[in-house]
Amino acid sequence: MEEVRYYKTVYSKFWKTQTKNYGYTAYEQNLVRLIGRSLPKCIFEVGIGTGWPIGAALKERGIKVDGCDIAEDSVALAQKELENIEGIWVGDVLDYKGNQEAYDVVYCVRASWYIPDFYKTIRKMVSMTKSDGYIVFDVMDRYSPLCLKMQRNALKDKYFRFLGVNVEERYGQHFICLWRMKKFLKKNGLSYQYWSEREITHSRDMKNAPKVVFCCRKEW
Repeated sequence: MEEVRYYKTVYSKFWKTQTKNYGYTAYEQNLVRLIGRSLPKCIFEVGIGTGWPIGAALKERGIKVDGCDIAEDSVALAQKELENIEGIWVGDVLDYKGNQEAYDVVYCVRASWYIPDFYKTIRKMVSMTKSDGYIVFDVMDRYSPLCLKMQRNALKDKYFRFLGVNVEERYGQHFICLWRMKKFLKKNGLSYQYWSEREITHSRDMKNAPKVVFCCRKEW
């Protein structure tokens, strides 16, 4: 609960001002193409944030974008950005009570590393997707240089707190072992394709390219 409260205050406040500063990069543009490649009519975004740029870009394609986020301020901005008050709501996707298999695509991008148990979220996303639909998500590679650096910083902060030094709190991030993820998807009857952020953006800076994108569908 402490982590959730921290997310609602610090993380929400940060992204309200920073989302558009980051821009609509090659990474987000490729995600939009991947999500919209089957010409879906109705999709759902887990961790929709302010709705920009991904939700907004998909809306421009004539797609109805529903979604949820636990940050109230972000949801209010997303409802305005996407002109969708009914379908965008405050809460955890695990609390979704709507129709099962309701969406052509369910996706979670640039958000999975803020979810403590993302495997539960994947199962929920699959249950919300039509039999001929698919899910898209990205994860932080647990063994990327950036993630290893962040783990080192977390240990350093923990050590300083043990010594009684006041250290500024960071919001938690959760990294994924790719081997474990692939095993999980196979066990749950999902076929998949995946690409590294470096393959998508052609960036040589591995410290800033630790993400891996998965596109999964139910096996027939």
